[in-house]
Amino acid sequence: MLALASLLLATLVSVAVVGWMPRPAPPPMRLDQAAQVLRGEQAPASLGLHLATQAAPPQGSASDWLTQLAALQLGSPVEDVRLVWSGQGKAPDVQIIEGGAVLDATARAGVLKAQSAVLTAMQWPPFELGVRQADGRWRVVGSDHSDLAAWRRQVVLALLGGAVLLAPLAAWASIRLGRPLRRLAEASARVDLQADTPLPDDGPREVQVLAAAISAGRGRLREQAQDMTRMLAAVAHDLRTPLTGLRLRAEFAPPAQAARMVADIERMDTMIEQVLDYARGELQPLELRRLDLAALLEECVQSALLRGIEISAEGPDVLPWQGDALLLRRAIDNLIDNAARYAGAVELRVAVVGRGAQLDVMDRGPGIAEGDRVRVLQPFQRSESSRSRATGGAGLGLAVAANVARRHAGELRLLQRDGGGLIARLLLGTAP
Repeated sequence: MLALASLLLATLVSVAVVGWMPRPAPPPMRLDQAAQVLRGEQAPASLGLHLATQAAPPQGSASDWLTQLAALQLGSPVEDVRLVWSGQGKAPDVQIIEGGAVLDATARAGVLKAQSAVLTAMQWPPFELGVRQADGRWRVVGSDHSDLAAWRRQVVLALLGGAVLLAPLAAWASIRLGRPLRRLAEASARVDLQADTPLPDDGPREVQVLAAAISAGRGRLREQAQDMTRMLAAVAHDLRTPLTGLRLRAEFAPPAQAARMVADIERMDTMIEQVLDYARGELQPLELRRLDLAALLEECVQSALLRGIEISAEGPDVLPWQGDALLLRRAIDNLIDNAARYAGAVELRVAVVGRGAQLDVMDRGPGIAEGDRVRVLQPFQRSESSRSRATGGAGLGLAVAANVARRHAGELRLLQRDGGGLIARLLLGTAP
């Protein structure tokens, strides 16, 4: 697109240059010289005229007096002579006045002969003078248009020359503007509110202004998102105080009612903890350190066993990596709890794939519909099968894991498992 615009600019400049070139005007003609060419007394080229033979008479506006005068010069009947101004030209308004009266062109031949020397030697706008020959064809003399043809050639050459001369400059301008814009577009596509990666601001001033505007907008959005997350965390934290009071009051209720009340309070407490986990993941700075990913996974497995979850794991005994251990543990625990909630048994598998680590949390539960797999990764979104009181949560477990993966230059994918079930694939892109 930029190359096309540059070429168009080059063409417009060339047209402007051509517009400054004066167009040559056809030279004026004399009637006596045109008559000499038709009589064969002068060569047409020597007078800047051209001579041609054609079947039809020349067409255009005519002057009766000058036509009569041309017939007199050629010694031919007036009906066999045509003197016209073709195109948009108009015949000169020639009048002969005698005694205060305008004479008709055919009224006084003597007057016409008396004025012939003056009229034939005058310079007239370019015209065409034709005389009919014995065979009925017309011999026509007119202005030579070779100067106009030469001007047209100059116009074409000027256009080509301007395009050739300006093409390198246009290409340079296109590259100088296009490359920084492409780098800025690629960097903007990877913009993350969590990361504070600077955008490339090299190139023309317009690109620098655009990069600064995008960076400022990202900063404002990050501040707004953090304010909302802080407010959410504060509300969730403050809810724990009344929940503690409710738990104490439940002890004085009848046993059956107390059990239901405590179960509801524990469910609310779990949801509050998920909200706080999500807020910590959004607000807590990323602390990348050297760690053993296999050992971290084993800790998560042991913790799950203590919670009564049936779980198995396979992978290397040692897997050096770099990441935030607290955030990674939180993400893995959420994925394990999510799988155990719907399937009971959980299988883990970790491996190195390319330059990244891949952790699969697999179950044999009902799975998630393909159309819901992107939606449930957003905060406070749950699949339809999780809306019961027994399994329903705040819809933050997968969102927390997805956020942790994103902050480790990776992603969380939800895949259908062969034979039924779900695979929650945690990809980590931070190289060891």
